[in-house]
Amino acid sequence: MGGVFSKPKPPAPDPRLEAEMKAAEEQAAADKAQAEKETAQLESKKRRGLIGTRSLFGRAGGRGYFETV
Repeated sequence: MGGVFSKPKPPAPDPRLEAEMKAAEEQAAADKAQAEKETAQLESKKRRGLIGTRSLFGRAGGRGYFETV
């Protein structure tokens, strides 16, 4: 037994919990990368004039030909 003033030992690591946390972190990183990729593509299309209110590919009502939604 430990002394009165000693710190308690930390619990043993749970391998299943650690695997779930690692998988969640990887999923979050993949989601973030996908969102950044989509944002970059949208900005690129706007810069090239494929999307926007003054686009040559526009439809009536301001909807672009390459509408992402």
